[in-house]
Amino acid sequence: MYTISLNTMKKAMIATAVTAVLGGTVVGGGFTVPVAAAADVNKATKAGSAFAVSDSTVLKAMVQKGLAAAPNQTVTQEGVTLTLTDLIYDNNELVAGIRQEGGTVGKNGSFMDQTRNVDVLINGKKLLFDTSIIPNLEDTDTALIWLTKGAMKQQIPDKFDLTLKAYANGVKEPFIFKVQVNKLGTLLSLKPGVSKKNNKFNYTVNSFEMTALTMSLQVTFKGEVPAAAKSKVNPERMLYDLVDEKGNVISPWGKPFEKVKTSGTEEQNYSAFPAVPKSISVKPFTYSKDASGKMFKDKQGQWAKTYYKDLETKITVK
Repeated sequence: MYTISLNTMKKAMIATAVTAVLGGTVVGGGFTVPVAAAADVNKATKAGSAFAVSDSTVLKAMVQKGLAAAPNQTVTQEGVTLTLTDLIYDNNELVAGIRQEGGTVGKNGSFMDQTRNVDVLINGKKLLFDTSIIPNLEDTDTALIWLTKGAMKQQIPDKFDLTLKAYANGVKEPFIFKVQVNKLGTLLSLKPGVSKKNNKFNYTVNSFEMTALTMSLQVTFKGEVPAAAKSKVNPERMLYDLVDEKGNVISPWGKPFEKVKTSGTEEQNYSAFPAVPKSISVKPFTYSKDASGKMFKDKQGQWAKTYYKDLETKITVK
């Protein structure tokens, strides 16, 4: 078990500040959202917030706590209006909330044209992100754009000018939003250095970081990954679930299909816990596959996991 005192860690929570940049058909005055005023700004704009009506408890909490910036920047093209209602960014992820008026909802339940890429420029330089457009089936006038850093190692400053270029169904021209973004502050930063091993595999937790939006776990590992239960193919890569003292289980994203390595250092990323945890259990696991490489499912219809009890470790935060 590894224990660290809260008095020794960085605990600043800084709300994202956004300055709207006028240009083209963009409507709405430029403003900056200071930390102290963030709650008041979001209170006034909650009704139009795409985050507030999403099915993400994390994003809803951002609005309720006044952490999500509300640019309310509006662009109109060919009679269709898109508004950038919400925006938040940390080292791992950038999420934008979009609301539309006059657009056409497609068969996928979204007014966003998913056949054309969302382009992202940071300080004028185009960067690559893993991009997902998530329609809101309960409120089809809203959608979320999730941008995660993926496998690309790209340096992004704590403060930058963002250009977001997206497309709507049936509209030829792009909708271009330009805003200034400040990175969300860190809630928890640990460097445990704790290790676990069995007769085939060992790993060390180098660091753990958490913001109100995401978490990241960096590990150094070596050895053969133990075979997953009932798996008909070669052992999967090792993944790590994180569990807080209340039993909230968070699984990493984007890793199951990456190439398996027998040694190295990697970072696995997660959605954030509901609150800063008092303890974090690291639970290594693998997925099981049939002979064709298809994932087995458990009784709840989720991908079946094999946990390795002898490799589990717990970090207690006092």
